[in-house]
Amino acid sequence: MRWRSVSDRLALVGFRARRAEFYRDFAEMYRRNEAMVSFLEGEISNAHATGHASRARALRLVLQRHQSGENASEVSTLLEGVVPRSDAMMLLAVDRSADKSAALLALADSIDKRQEMLRTLRTQCALPALILPICYALIVLLGQVILVIDQTVPAYAQDELWSGMNGWARALAAFFAQWGGLTLCAVMSAIGLVLWSLPRWRGGVRLRAEGWPVFSLYRDFQAGMLFCTLAMLLRTGGTLRGSLEDVAQRATPWMRWHLGRVLDALEESPAATLDAFRRGLLGPHLLARAVTLNRSSAAFSDVLIALGTTEGERVLARVRAAALAANLALVGAFAGIATFMGVASVTVPGKFASLMEPSSLMTLRARYEAAHPEP
Repeated sequence: MRWRSVSDRLALVGFRARRAEFYRDFAEMYRRNEAMVSFLEGEISNAHATGHASRARALRLVLQRHQSGENASEVSTLLEGVVPRSDAMMLLAVDRSADKSAALLALADSIDKRQEMLRTLRTQCALPALILPICYALIVLLGQVILVIDQTVPAYAQDELWSGMNGWARALAAFFAQWGGLTLCAVMSAIGLVLWSLPRWRGGVRLRAEGWPVFSLYRDFQAGMLFCTLAMLLRTGGTLRGSLEDVAQRATPWMRWHLGRVLDALEESPAATLDAFRRGLLGPHLLARAVTLNRSSAAFSDVLIALGTTEGERVLARVRAAALAANLALVGAFAGIATFMGVASVTVPGKFASLMEPSSLMTLRARYEAAHPEP
């Protein structure tokens, strides 16, 4: 059974990536009042005809579960294990909704926005993953050039060659030659520790760290995902407090902590909904937009629905901006050192060639011997 489960998960990768399309087809089935068996059998046949093996596998699993007769009318039960666990809460909202077609369409829109944010995040994360190794390789390679020159320059020309910027370049070259590998491992370990801490670290210090590049990116990304989920739950008739509690049950420790702070604030002041979200979950830009929308909204639930639907592009733009700031923070130091070493790889050989002129060597040697007379 375990191997079959693993096989199913691998086979469902393609379907899960395009599940928003299935939710829209499923919504159309409810709108047309088509029998579920007829819909599933027909779509399985279409999937085979169009070569979508992953979709055919997924629908076959749904059909088998439907024909078993156990909770066969519950969408959440039919799709459990077929779609990602992150959809489970929203599928429960579909079951509770009187209009399942509208609820499924709202779910499909929510999935589209979440996947767009995930694509943006993955694209932005790919940049430092590519640039950091390249920068490190350039620093080491250019440093080797500088160290080779250092080994060949006469002692009486050392001070002249390694003055100013060239001296800093030689020091960096020597450091990376001896400690470069350890430094890279330390940087990668630090990045790994930060990534590990993102969904886990909580407390007062974390609140102060939320403004830092990587942490602000995570906060804005998670806020965008939260808005998409809340928009779906609220549009299908859920209450704000009930929706927040539902999200908290399946959230990461970090999100559960933030939502707990929001719920505690609502417990103290039920009418001060916007103030409850000021406690750190929303960054300054998203909070400012929420304040703007709240001025013309009948309830704060409408603000959250707007942020998760019509305001999706603004939220995505904020995620992009936070991702850019995080990228600059991650690659800035290594890219700056690589650029500095690149400039030094031009100035050091140029000055070395100038100092190796016979007239320059004679002057430098005479000056050196005068400063260091033999005993």
